[in-house]
Amino acid sequence: LAYVKWVSPFTSHPKLHHLLYRVCRSIKNGACLAIIVPIDNIRWSVHLLPKFRPVASQEWTTSNVLDL
Repeated sequence: LAYVKWVSPFTSHPKLHHLLYRVCRSIKNGACLAIIVPIDNIRWSVHLLPKFRPVASQEWTTSNVLDL
């Protein structure tokens, strides 16, 4: 089984400076939308990168930087 968090559909066009599409967490009633699915139902995976600001958060570490 796999825990899958839902995200919004891709934007219609990639960003010009890095050619990546933007997505956001899907939230309903204040809760992150997620499901548990059998591994056999997964077709492919994706890698998501955070939207960086000019200065990185001092709270980020190698163990939590990918947490949403």
